[in-house]
Amino acid sequence: MDIYSKRLPTIKQLQYFVAVCEERSFRGAAEKLGVSQPPLSIQIRDLEEKLKVTLFLRNSHNVVLTREGEDLKSKITLLLNELCSITKSFKSREVKKVVLGATKTLCFDFIPYFKLFLSDFSEEIEIYKHNYTSKELLLELQKENIDFAFVSDYQIRDINENSQLVYKEPMILVLPNSHPCSKQERVNLNDVTDLPLFWFKQYLNPVFYEQCERVFKTLKLPIVRRAKLQDNLSMLLEVSLGKGMMLLPQSMTQAKVEGVAYKKLIRSQDLKLKIDIFLIWRKNLRKNSTTDAIINYFKKSE
Repeated sequence: MDIYSKRLPTIKQLQYFVAVCEERSFRGAAEKLGVSQPPLSIQIRDLEEKLKVTLFLRNSHNVVLTREGEDLKSKITLLLNELCSITKSFKSREVKKVVLGATKTLCFDFIPYFKLFLSDFSEEIEIYKHNYTSKELLLELQKENIDFAFVSDYQIRDINENSQLVYKEPMILVLPNSHPCSKQERVNLNDVTDLPLFWFKQYLNPVFYEQCERVFKTLKLPIVRRAKLQDNLSMLLEVSLGKGMMLLPQSMTQAKVEGVAYKKLIRSQDLKLKIDIFLIWRKNLRKNSTTDAIINYFKKSE
């Protein structure tokens, strides 16, 4: 018999064998491996036939290794550990993962478009975990701490060959359930000017701020602004008490608070109140198959 023989056991059979040895149970081994018990039993039986030995003594309560099984276990464990070391040594030579940052303005996990992207590139991308604003992410790009970033506050005049518009996030109006408009499918901002709006400072997101101001100026009555509180939950509780309203990105409306209603705006206002999300990458980014695939992913989706 040589290394090309079809009579050699498979890696799967050896893994199954070791699992049964460790668990002393076919059922326990199947659960550990995430497989059903019948296929595991078949693989063990085939392994015994190939080796022409009995590896386990079975009864209704437990599984006991034979002398041949004990001998095989020590040899197979060494073999599989060596195979793991070889595999790990080659993986260490892989191309460094692409580092990507995402603005804290949105919750990308709740946007199917981005969730699919992150799933497709899970092996190639490392997510920059810092809770950064778009402005801070642009600085991180300049420092070369990250390769790509999803940012929201980005000047149209700055768009160049290192950026592209990839998504427009709708805004959702958050109202107290006690307000008459909470029963409507879509709400006109003209009908809720009796409520103060929790609003952010212009310097935090100047592009989107001006975008909203243009819409607010078209209303029949001015909207009273109220300074944002420290966190969304505190503001939601205030809204539930009828003390204000909010405009939140759609992906940030997952919190369910009693007394609060999430409503879409009428279409004419909805179209003008969307947050533009751009994919930006370093100007000196070293291109490879992964970086090209990331950029092309969004180009194909346009």
